[in-house]
Amino acid sequence: MSALALFLLQIAIIVLVTGLCGILLEKLGQPRVVGEMVGGLVLGRSIFGYAAPHLVAQLFPPNSLHSLTLISDLGMVLYLFLEGMNLDFEAVWQQRQTALRISLLSMVFPFVLGCGLGMLMYRRFHGAQDNYVAFLIFVGVGLCTTAFPVLARMLRDKSTGDEKLNMLVLVAAALADVAGWMLLAVALMLTAPHASPRVLAFKMLLLVVFGALMLGLVRPAIGKLVRWRGAPNVTQVLLAVFIVFVLFCAFVTERLGVHALFGAFLAGMCMPRLHSWHRQLERTIHPLVSVLLLPVFFAVTGIHTEFRDLGGRGVLGWFLLLLVVAVVTKVGGAYYGARLSKLPQRESLLVGFLMNTRGLVDLVVVTLALEAGAINSQLFTILVLIALLTTAMTAPALRLLKIKPDSGARPTESQSNVSAAGSNP
Repeated sequence: MSALALFLLQIAIIVLVTGLCGILLEKLGQPRVVGEMVGGLVLGRSIFGYAAPHLVAQLFPPNSLHSLTLISDLGMVLYLFLEGMNLDFEAVWQQRQTALRISLLSMVFPFVLGCGLGMLMYRRFHGAQDNYVAFLIFVGVGLCTTAFPVLARMLRDKSTGDEKLNMLVLVAAALADVAGWMLLAVALMLTAPHASPRVLAFKMLLLVVFGALMLGLVRPAIGKLVRWRGAPNVTQVLLAVFIVFVLFCAFVTERLGVHALFGAFLAGMCMPRLHSWHRQLERTIHPLVSVLLLPVFFAVTGIHTEFRDLGGRGVLGWFLLLLVVAVVTKVGGAYYGARLSKLPQRESLLVGFLMNTRGLVDLVVVTLALEAGAINSQLFTILVLIALLTTAMTAPALRLLKIKPDSGARPTESQSNVSAAGSNP
């Protein structure tokens, strides 16, 4: 079989399996992305590879994974662009005090305890890089993330019954997302070749300058240009311009030793929040990302996940301990932050479980950690399963704790702006 024929067959099978799993899990009350994550695991060595190892060896030979990895990276670049584009600065500012308190406490507790456990886990689970500080940060970030797009999609489909609470949770999740990416940038810089303190400081300065230029100059300029042109339709030429802009920003941050995803996220944050134009741009890019490119990322993640890694001596115990710590600290931190803001107990507990949604963001974190050589395959498998299980907990918690049944009303425009990322993935 030619390389092209194999590649086309791989893509077709990935889209089919992840799509079917997404539909099945959606009928069982889970977000579609949970089913797609399961579909990626089905295609990996743990399930499909265990049942039919020779078939998987022929379908996903090691020399073909490089092409799939590049496709998945492109998908994540466009996905992060969409996520940055759907970050509503106005909503964040309006809810800043309560949301910041919830977001901060929901991150500090799991991050600090995750780093503490990382000190005990380092000798067993570090990767080829053997970078102690980067390992601790990756473990901490892996436990403290919140998947803003998955959460937004869930709240748009199954509201808490209180639009103000919906908005509060989404803003807190957005803040946690941004903080998580900043911590991840530090970890990736630490794993870069020749990462001396002077080089790291210089790269961090360049990253800060680049971010300031993007948000301080480029974002207002794009907004004025679009308003001057009367929010034009997203033509093929205009779409090409924005795609080049996204790829250039991704290239810059990749060259800075962070990752291309950060540049794509910044590019998305520079897009003007004009509702009709914003929706049109999203509808143009989103179908390609969600239907074709993200499933490849799930499949690549699943191929690197090996459930048998949990069978090693003591590994299952570490998995259970990390799962408990991830849930208790994340839910507890968000709950405490909500109670400090005078929210009732029921609403505070609901906020805690909603902030416990890790989803795709956590998969990105652990994948980058594995690629950087900061963690080994055993810890990668543990963190992938934690991302899947904590995301799967959210829908049942929402059904049990929601304030009142869904009224069937569509979200308000302000809520729709913030939760636009719910269509991603």
